[in-house]
Amino acid sequence: MSERLKQFAYISHELLDFQEEDLRGLLMQSRKKNKDMGLTGLLLFDKPVFMQVLEGPVASIDQIIADIRADERHHSMDIIYTNDDLKDREFGNWRMGCRILGNRTRDDYAQLDNRIRRLLSVGRPNGQLAHQLLVEFHAMKDAFLDL
Repeated sequence: MSERLKQFAYISHELLDFQEEDLRGLLMQSRKKNKDMGLTGLLLFDKPVFMQVLEGPVASIDQIIADIRADERHHSMDIIYTNDDLKDREFGNWRMGCRILGNRTRDDYAQLDNRIRRLLSVGRPNGQLAHQLLVEFHAMKDAFLDL
């Protein structure tokens, strides 16, 4: 029997003034930790808001939620989407995809970036819509991005 999987998405706000180099360091740490914990996902950043989706074994997800809540580089973590019975990974080929919205945007990303920015501009984004946009991003040709 395969291991039970769980997925969640959250938003939070930066406490530090994140620059691209800071995000690069965060991404490197996250990819190593995610590999060790069996997690996959995507991080989007639209200064000052982070939106991230993570998926993996239930115990790993529960631990990473606690770790993220304790991280002092951001505040106001709000879980906006959960799937406690994920059948198959949706971001399985990414230890941690990353995108800075509007940064070096190709035309095919511009519309999706704008839709995500509109979603993040409200007080508490609709979790189902956030999940749908994250999955759409993942499905785009050449969607894996690195800083």
